[in-house]
Amino acid sequence: MIENAKKQLIELLKNLGFSEDDAHFKREPISPNSSHRSTVVVNFPDGRKVCGTGVGQRKTEADIAAAQVALDLLHSDHPDLCVNWDEIKAEAQAGDALIKLGVYLWAELNNADEKSKILQSLESDAHLALVFDRWKREGDPDLAMWGSHLGKKRKATLVEALLWRRFGSQVIASDALPPLQSLLKTLQTT
Repeated sequence: MIENAKKQLIELLKNLGFSEDDAHFKREPISPNSSHRSTVVVNFPDGRKVCGTGVGQRKTEADIAAAQVALDLLHSDHPDLCVNWDEIKAEAQAGDALIKLGVYLWAELNNADEKSKILQSLESDAHLALVFDRWKREGDPDLAMWGSHLGKKRKATLVEALLWRRFGSQVIASDALPPLQSLLKTLQTT
């Protein structure tokens, strides 16, 4: 667990593809040798802005207090910015399964080698990162909140998760769970 609010805020920004420099702290002494005030401002690419102000005996304490206010505002006013990567990764695994299903059911592909080559190219992190970049350039609203410092793996994971969110219910029928559970039971060895 990250111990203080400033570090938590920086980690949250990194998870969204921002650098720690995107949290702009402005510090000022309130009175000589007594306390400090710090204000943090974070501007998101989709136009949202979060500010927090805090007071502390030292500059560091004031930064932590300001970051805590900003975190509280993020959680209450913009919960979508507080991403849960475990949840996104689970959706990405389902999105990856949809890619595989789409390729293996693709009628124009004649043999398993052809399907395997197409699958390897479509589900590679490098290719999916390019898809992310294209969608972002085209103004995809689901990507508006993400910063410009995401790596290929995170971009690929987000694309797979979005594929699941956008196509999962169209591909997987509401009554598919019982046959899939039956399929999994046939694979059990004990």
